[in-house]
Amino acid sequence: ILLSSDHLLLQARPADASFADLMEIKRNANRAAVLVRQLLAFSRKQTMRPAVLNLTDVIGDLRMLVDRLISGTNVKLEVDYGRDLWPVKTDLSQFEQVLINLCVNARDAMPNGGKIKIMTRNMSAEEVVALGRSDIPPEDLVMIEVADTGTGIPPEIMDKIFEPFFTTKEVGKGTGLGLSMVYGIVKQSGGYIYPDSEVGKGTAFRIFLPRYI
Repeated sequence: ILLSSDHLLLQARPADASFADLMEIKRNANRAAVLVRQLLAFSRKQTMRPAVLNLTDVIGDLRMLVDRLISGTNVKLEVDYGRDLWPVKTDLSQFEQVLINLCVNARDAMPNGGKIKIMTRNMSAEEVVALGRSDIPPEDLVMIEVADTGTGIPPEIMDKIFEPFFTTKEVGKGTGLGLSMVYGIVKQSGGYIYPDSEVGKGTAFRIFLPRYI
């Protein structure tokens, strides 16, 4: 569809009656392509290009972009880097998308301002066992937490937040695929993600990725 609309646009002039319709076709085809990519991420069918990453560098590079995303709001960004962070293996661009999505959601949850905190930590196998989560194997993990001081997530919808097309945003403000895409990318990277939220206090998403040895 995109190729055909581009081909037709090359032959059309902005003054032509069909030009606006062709542009609308192209816009909608682009939106459809984005939705398909997000659905592929959720279903863990997306092509991954894993690389060994130092998340301190990844977050450092992203910090400027996140600052731009929250500019013009009364939201502050704080980053707490863990010392001597272990490497992990995941797709760089997709993991960047995970962090950006979580930061955008955090920003939107604080209409009156607040703080986004990104924190990284090494977690030894013993510390992982102490978490008491039966679905996480006892192995060394790297934790990445994105927390906000926003409105929080009501407990009655907590089990739905990773479902495709579920959104609490008003019509036209979101597809409901952001968190489902985050979930799919984390799972496809061999990791785990858990939300923790209190209404009126804020929300934290904790991601655990296996240490790469």
